Amino acid sequence: MDQKITKILPEHDAPVCITGMHRSGTSTITQLLYRCGLYLGPEKMLFSAREDNPEGFWEHRGFVALNERILELYGAGWDLPPSLEPEWHLEGQLHDVREDARRLVDRFAGQGRWGWKDPRSSLTLPFWLDLLSELKVLVCLRNPLEVALSLRRRGNSSLAFSFNLWMIYYERLLSALPEDRFLVTHYDAYYLRPLRELRHVVDFLGLPASDQLIAHARSSSIKDLRHYSFTLTELREAGAPEYLVELYVSMCRRARWDAK
Repeated sequence: MDQKITKILPEHDAPVCITGMHRSGTSTITQLLYRCGLYLGPEKMLFSAREDNPEGFWEHRGFVALNERILELYGAGWDLPPSLEPEWHLEGQLHDVREDARRLVDRFAGQGRWGWKDPRSSLTLPFWLDLLSELKVLVCLRNPLEVALSLRRRGNSSLAFSFNLWMIYYERLLSALPEDRFLVTHYDAYYLRPLRELRHVVDFLGLPASDQLIAHARSSSIKDLRHYSFTLTELREAGAPEYLVELYVSMCRRARWDAK
């Protein structure tokens, strides 16, 4: 086992990880934060838009590659989460990944508030929390039925498979997160109360964004690209297990969102 590696960063350089289940609004929310001043790295390092995500992914190639390497080392992938032992993130087989991650993080020194977005970080978060002692985490949340239908629309999975994957992502997140260093934000809030929600998130992250900048970010980023909008009743009628519904409702409370 490698010796624990912890990197202490100055407060003004404290990074943020934007994560949550795939198709939960992480791209939209990251774009908003980018326009509010969050540094994501050189533009050439961000994945380009595609037909299934026309507004862009806002993902840094380096962080995605590292997360994929971690998952592959455990015979897993984004849609096949690994079974991991406690303190797996300190294991010797991660030495090279750890060193590459430190070099990547060093490139962000002096950039002010910076961060990365990758839903895979929901599964690898202990690794990043160990590396970055001041890391803040923004957890993006969306109705599980909307997530499942969005994945199915892309040809990825059945409803049952997506519900199970949704559960794993958020259970892993909640088990790893320090209570005082994460915030849950609901995707729907950016359509129904965008300025208020964005101000709440920006203040949590410590971004020095004015109300004018927030309003501009909202007007230049938010487009109604949602294909689905469902209620709790419809989630249950779609066959979601009750324990999934209960977890979703509890996370909505954390997000200050009234799940209906």
